[in-house]
Amino acid sequence: MPASRVCVIGGGPAGLAAALEGARLGLDVDLFERNRIGENIRCAEGFYDSLQILGKPPAGMRFKVDESILKVNREYRVDCRKIALWMIDRGEWQRHLAGQARKAGVRVVENTRITADDLEELQKSYDWVIDAGGVPSVTSIRYGFRDYYRRYGAVTAQCVIKGDFSRLGKRLKFVLLPYYEGYFWVFPKNGEIANVGVGSFLPEGEGVGWGKALWQRLDRFIAQEGIKGTILRKHGGIIPIRVLEKLTYRNILLVGDAAGCASPLHGGGIDAALITGRLAARWIAAGCRGDFSGEIRRLLQPKWEVERRLCKIWRGLDRKALDDLAGLIAGEYSRVGFRGMLRRLPLLLRNFGTCRRFLSGLTRGQW
Repeated sequence: MPASRVCVIGGGPAGLAAALEGARLGLDVDLFERNRIGENIRCAEGFYDSLQILGKPPAGMRFKVDESILKVNREYRVDCRKIALWMIDRGEWQRHLAGQARKAGVRVVENTRITADDLEELQKSYDWVIDAGGVPSVTSIRYGFRDYYRRYGAVTAQCVIKGDFSRLGKRLKFVLLPYYEGYFWVFPKNGEIANVGVGSFLPEGEGVGWGKALWQRLDRFIAQEGIKGTILRKHGGIIPIRVLEKLTYRNILLVGDAAGCASPLHGGGIDAALITGRLAARWIAAGCRGDFSGEIRRLLQPKWEVERRLCKIWRGLDRKALDDLAGLIAGEYSRVGFRGMLRRLPLLLRNFGTCRRFLSGLTRGQW
């Protein structure tokens, strides 16, 4: 029996994972990427293996994150040695994965954009199509749900800055905003280059804002942090933080951002992209039929459930309460103080189960 012919749309983490896994399982795989693989990267480039099943990135790693800075009103140091978190150069990493895919037999076609009209022909020419093309997915354009990503997405703005980031060393910095508005980040790739950005989680017009307001907020943050240097690149976009109910459209499977698999808590999605891409290839190789979304939810739903509960808690926290909780997360109890801990005790007791699952997931990958 001939191998199933599979078309993968998108040469990002989800698409490369699907193509590489598919080739290893004996599928006949073609991958189409609109740009050159490893270019046009829009990402803070933190690689967080939330389930601790992926391991250290095989290429592009800049450093293992052993400590982070968490700030609301005050700055706290968070021990990250037990957290599977690395800073990477995503372009270098994706080029490595593409090379591995080619060696495994994948035909990689770059600088080729797949349109909604093309998709119909691909559905006829291939047994399966894996849509890993990000947002909006070409499937959403063809099947009429493009607006989903905007309704259920966070939005980001980021500058890649060349300056002096030696003070941070190998630390990532997170600056949290109250009421689940979002957060700022400073992720250094080395002492001279850092990704500096902001993510807004609330619907358009609320909180940090979208569009021009978001960029203005980022400019103010850069000034407040005293960050000086040359802006090398600016980019932003929508990050889908709610998985779609339906991930199968005839012979199309949605994975990664196209499936809405980014974290609702922090917006990261590299690990979910890799996992869902691999699952799609395995699902096809196993000859499965029906609803692919069940495969995704069986593995990722426990994590998403905890994250959504934490988002609900965050939505109710003012700046002082959020600062106290940041201190408790960092284990800096003396700075929170006895009264601060006493004020937060009822909240912690009400959400004890969620907090316990969060710590288990964060440090052991067991959600």
